[in-house]
Amino acid sequence: MTEPHDSAYPVTIVRARYGGLYEPGEWLAFPLHPEALPEDWNAGDVACSTFWDERRDIGGGSTPTEAYEDLLRRNAARRAARG
Repeated sequence: MTEPHDSAYPVTIVRARYGGLYEPGEWLAFPLHPEALPEDWNAGDVACSTFWDERRDIGGGSTPTEAYEDLLRRNAARRAARG
């Protein structure tokens, strides 16, 4: 049996529009349903750059699995910081 922090739901994994130039990786893991993805995650250069400068709660990696694992790591770090 997995612990609640060993998985995330919901999760949407997509390929980054700019291949990791602005994003945290080529693949992205959002802790959201697909229809809830924010508009600016794949917008034009300026909006996309600004979006990723302000977000730290979305996983990223070279593969979908790495992006998901990064999302889990980020979730764990946020939980640990809250005490």
